[in-house]
Amino acid sequence: MKKVNVYKIKPGMILGRDVKNRDGRLLFLKDLKLAQKEIRTLKMWGIPEIFIQIESQKEEQTETGSKLKDNKRTRQFLDNWFGNNDLKSPVIEMLYDICLSRLKNNQFEIPSFFEKKDDPAKLQPGKKIKPVKNIQRLLEDKLKLPSLPTIFSEINEAVQSPKCSGKDIAAIVSKDTSLSATLLKIVNSAYYGLGEKVESLNYAAMALGTRQVSSLALGITVINYFKGISDQRINMQSFWRHSIACGIAAKTLAAHVKGAVPDRVFIGGLLHDIGRLIFLNIYPAEFNALLNKSQILGAFLYQVEPECFGMDHARFGSLLAKTWNFSGKISRLIHHHHDDFKKEPPREVAIVYFANWLVNAIGIGSSGENGLPPMNINAWKVLDMPETMLESIVKQIDRQIVEAVKFFYE
Repeated sequence: MKKVNVYKIKPGMILGRDVKNRDGRLLFLKDLKLAQKEIRTLKMWGIPEIFIQIESQKEEQTETGSKLKDNKRTRQFLDNWFGNNDLKSPVIEMLYDICLSRLKNNQFEIPSFFEKKDDPAKLQPGKKIKPVKNIQRLLEDKLKLPSLPTIFSEINEAVQSPKCSGKDIAAIVSKDTSLSATLLKIVNSAYYGLGEKVESLNYAAMALGTRQVSSLALGITVINYFKGISDQRINMQSFWRHSIACGIAAKTLAAHVKGAVPDRVFIGGLLHDIGRLIFLNIYPAEFNALLNKSQILGAFLYQVEPECFGMDHARFGSLLAKTWNFSGKISRLIHHHHDDFKKEPPREVAIVYFANWLVNAIGIGSSGENGLPPMNINAWKVLDMPETMLESIVKQIDRQIVEAVKFFYE
């Protein structure tokens, strides 16, 4: 008998144990030979995995074994990619296999993964990086760091009010015709799959909920604010694919974590790297020097940022979020997305941390890092979910990311 992820079940497999839903209701009895109807039912009830009889899996194992005879170069890359992680860990082992399949199906979106990188030994150290003095003053410098559009402040203030309604959000958003059109385009897209066409913001707020509409509006406003940044050193489309995927991943994970607020972690995931965008935009020379140094040292970019800026982009991003009057809860999500937790962190912090690590691991976009950091096991423990669920979560991210990038960035 072997445990199998629900998305790997095939007709003809035989149940090794009874299957019950979360409430204890019996769905199927042991020894049932599964057909497509039963497989659909399992997915509908959100059953993450089942036990099947080994005899029924022999043919499946043979087929899978032949499919996964990947070339040596692919496995060498993955061994290196996950080199900072324990390959014997069940969650890392699961993601290794997921990435193996993604590479085979050309689902890794970062072209540089298989390109030859500069040899660190041949890189020139260059001039010593001059530290930026008191970078926190930048937050008060309106000439260098202009404010977000007024509509952002209005939406942000409204959504933090307990009396805020969908009608209130619709009234604010309607002041900006471009934002209104984008929101209606999103609501009517396949991403949400509503049964009828939505033509008013009031109805959109009713259909999706006040928090979700306001989260979308805030996200679009911030992304538009940063659209003019040059992609000389970082591919900005790749950067936003990474950020949007983090938002989607965080929201998807939150659906499985009791007490988490999906729309809040979506914003935290979407904006977790805004501090890095400020570094890149205001201090391009220093940022480029840090990119060079991180590659020479074989370090991660967030590890060398404090040398120049006195803090990493996560902390600066959290200070920026406070300056823009985001809630303290969202600021905290941004602040701790690279932390090395010595004990289990708060749930939503763990979600955004893991969403960022997961999106990096499966190769959706890039925020400029050279590789994949080690996964913090304490953050993973907080999520309290079987590693087999990751395959379905990755599938959900893949289904949503293409459509989401279209209406958020393109």
